[in-house]
Amino acid sequence: MGSKPKRSDYKASPAEIANAKIGAEKAEFFERNYQPLNVAELKDALSDDVTKLARSRANADVMQSLTSAPTYQQTQNAGQFSRDFSQAYQGQLGKATAGAETLQNQRAAAAVGVAQGQSAASGTARSALADIGTSRQLDRAKNNALVRAAKVDAGMRIAGAAGDKAFGSGDPTKPNAWDNMRNAYNKASGN
Repeated sequence: MGSKPKRSDYKASPAEIANAKIGAEKAEFFERNYQPLNVAELKDALSDDVTKLARSRANADVMQSLTSAPTYQQTQNAGQFSRDFSQAYQGQLGKATAGAETLQNQRAAAAVGVAQGQSAASGTARSALADIGTSRQLDRAKNNALVRAAKVDAGMRIAGAAGDKAFGSGDPTKPNAWDNMRNAYNKASGN
């Protein structure tokens, strides 16, 4: 039978000792400098702050897109406008909530991965919030508003042409009250 291994057979080489020392220093540095940041990242990922921020941004997007330039036509067809507005608003909030949940999940997974010594993909996770984008409902509501405005504008142009023919002086050098009102309107509307 063979003899038992000697203690000297298990002695670490100088390279193994150096590698162990470097590994211990790296672990200590990580614990001292990065672990507190990692814990803060995990706590932040588990909070509702990201969802509130995303929903607030979606709310602002809808408000700016659909209510920044109210028109007379919107007041006359409030039912259709409110339906389009509601669909766009709900769609944007749903998309914002889903995007925020994805971001939170990615950030939490990255924090756990870093704690286990794995690399984190938090850079791509942070960009997920920026990609909320515009939903179909918001686009549809904007397009409906543009179509309705174009129809009203076309109707006003036809009515204006008929009014010019019926009430206008027909002589640009001698404008009457109708011509003055029409010129003022055109100047104000940029036509």
